[in-house]
Amino acid sequence: MDTNVIIRIITGDPQEMAQEAEDMILKVEMGELVLRLSAIVVAECCWVLESFYEAQPTDISDTLLKFTNAIGVETEEKPVVQQALLDFSAKKVDFVDAYIAAHAKANPPEDVVTWDKHYNRLDISHDRPGN
Repeated sequence: MDTNVIIRIITGDPQEMAQEAEDMILKVEMGELVLRLSAIVVAECCWVLESFYEAQPTDISDTLLKFTNAIGVETEEKPVVQQALLDFSAKKVDFVDAYIAAHAKANPPEDVVTWDKHYNRLDISHDRPGN
């Protein structure tokens, strides 16, 4: 499923597309359709909702967590994506950085090579490239 479909479901904007997306959700709820959600789509949703719609990370995280848990939605790397959404909200970092940390924790060795200092907030071992 593409980002623009989720954005229409969440925002209701524009109304015509949102209605079409809602009709699709009814099919999902009736078990006629399964939606597949990738981490990259979740990342783009976070970016669009925060930058264009000026939504708060806590609201974005709460909404997308509900979406990842919805019946008929299969989320790739679900535990990693959900942890990243929690960290995106609670630790005040970009979703992509939260995802990188959550992915590293789920796939040891859990070490991230970066210059970004905010990885201290993500409780993960990290080093500069020169170390």
